[in-house]
Amino acid sequence: MRAILMITAAATALAGCSYSARGPADNRSIERAGLVAAGDVDSTGSADYSGMFVDAGGNIDRDLSLAGANVVSDARVGGNLNIEGARIRFTGSVAGDTEIAGATMYLNGRFGGRMEIMGARATIDGDVLGELDAMGARFNLPGRFAAPVRIYGGGGEGRNGRVVISGTLEEGGYICARHVDFRSNARVNGPLHIIAEHRPDWDGAFDFEALGTRDCEDIRRNRG
Repeated sequence: MRAILMITAAATALAGCSYSARGPADNRSIERAGLVAAGDVDSTGSADYSGMFVDAGGNIDRDLSLAGANVVSDARVGGNLNIEGARIRFTGSVAGDTEIAGATMYLNGRFGGRMEIMGARATIDGDVLGELDAMGARFNLPGRFAAPVRIYGGGGEGRNGRVVISGTLEEGGYICARHVDFRSNARVNGPLHIIAEHRPDWDGAFDFEALGTRDCEDIRRNRG
């Protein structure tokens, strides 16, 4: 009985979310940590959430950092956004740069700066105003990308991944993947270079290069 009570007390303590604020009123930063780190904040500085389950919202004037196994956020970020997690869903807005690393992710919002993505599977929707630099096993791109994209398929053992384009690439870009597919509503308004196993079946304009026995990760490293 005593052991059960001790385990229950420990679980309760872990489930609790610690909260701290520091700095003057015009630059006050917020930290939340715990098994569940959740809540909306209005921060004049930066905000940092970490836990097994993270749910962050509100207005953050400066940077937002999120880390957890399951991360959900619809925050409005005035600075940069950094997320690390296994499963990620972000549907807010970011004025600065965005860096995200995770297993699976769904992004749908307005991203004002450069975006760097590392993950197994990602869907990127909304408006991305800065350059996109991404590497992963599968990318779905239904969003609008105002600057050039650089996407490299991964997945190990030379699988090189898949990229599906159903949105708009305003400035084209560079894509390397085993499979590159275009949906009927895809639009490309700038020069686009594709390296793939087979030439995509699409009527739009692009330059094609056969992947052959090469690996997209090696091509990425060689390009710097």
